[in-house]
Amino acid sequence: RRPVIWGKRGTCSLGFDSRMQRFVLFIFLLLSVCPALTRSQDSSLKGHSLSYGFVVDNSGSFRLLMERVIKLVNFVADKNADGDEAFLLTFVDPQKTRVRQELTSNKAELREATENMYVEGGLSSILDAVRLSIDYLTANVQNRADKKLALILISDGDEPVSPAKMDAVIMAAKEANIRILVVGMSDEKVNSKFLDRLAKGTGGIAFYPRTTKETEAVAESVASALRGK
Repeated sequence: RRPVIWGKRGTCSLGFDSRMQRFVLFIFLLLSVCPALTRSQDSSLKGHSLSYGFVVDNSGSFRLLMERVIKLVNFVADKNADGDEAFLLTFVDPQKTRVRQELTSNKAELREATENMYVEGGLSSILDAVRLSIDYLTANVQNRADKKLALILISDGDEPVSPAKMDAVIMAAKEANIRILVVGMSDEKVNSKFLDRLAKGTGGIAFYPRTTKETEAVAESVASALRGK
């Protein structure tokens, strides 16, 4: 016969430690909960893919900066994850403003369009280009509720010709829930007051790299800022 062990106050025990029971129960609950948490996290990540646009100044003031600009755009685009998509719009004046690459998740297409950018003569029309980019993004993004929307404006902030007004552009971006991240670059002087207002007014941020090394660091920062990090 199996011996019966009597505990305190006549309680019968078969020698199974109650602490071990609690430990086994804890492990069971942990294994049950972890898959659910993982599925929830995966769903959350999938629900925050990016749809954004590069809005790049191609006016004559960028003649000496184009190599740095191309490297920055390529770096950020190469960081795109599955489900992310981007487009490329270049601008000078309104007649020389064009979407060079439609919204795409194909990194090779973005890279090809980026490396085919070139400088053109004319005065830059920044606000017109930004407003056109807002309209383009809102018209072409799918499953908008599951996306983070943004524009990356690369310019020196010299804005002499746009008929569009700053307040109207900021309002349009906010209504579309589009943040504007700015990279202010120039081989002379950047109009940081203009660019800061555009970025901060839409919940974005402005960066001002002065050298090739700083541009590389800013590219990392822009890629992180796109995801709100």
